[in-house]
Amino acid sequence: MIKSHHFSAILPVQQTVFNWQKTDFIEVLKKAADTAELTVVGEVSFAFQPQGVSAVILLAESHIALHFWPEESKVTIDIHICDYQKDNLQKAQFLTQLLTQEFSSCEYLNNWHYFSIDN
Repeated sequence: MIKSHHFSAILPVQQTVFNWQKTDFIEVLKKAADTAELTVVGEVSFAFQPQGVSAVILLAESHIALHFWPEESKVTIDIHICDYQKDNLQKAQFLTQLLTQEFSSCEYLNNWHYFSIDN
């Protein structure tokens, strides 16, 4: 049986995020995934003109996608983590905490939406 965990949020960003380059977004995602004991297998990012960044980290467990909207002072984050060979829900929850701390000063649980799929 496969179970997947999907977390999604729109977070207000801290002022420091406005100074980041697309590589900074990738590094934050990779560091958070590593800290949550998830396995990074690939990455891609794109800087839009005149503003905005999209970044995706591919994981052995699935992926993390991020979009920075500077004109709205917000970042959208989607996390999809599968339970392949073990339960990864706690790792996914920990990842939401880590990413909230990196991007925003808001309380993390109030901004994340969660759903799971069993098959």
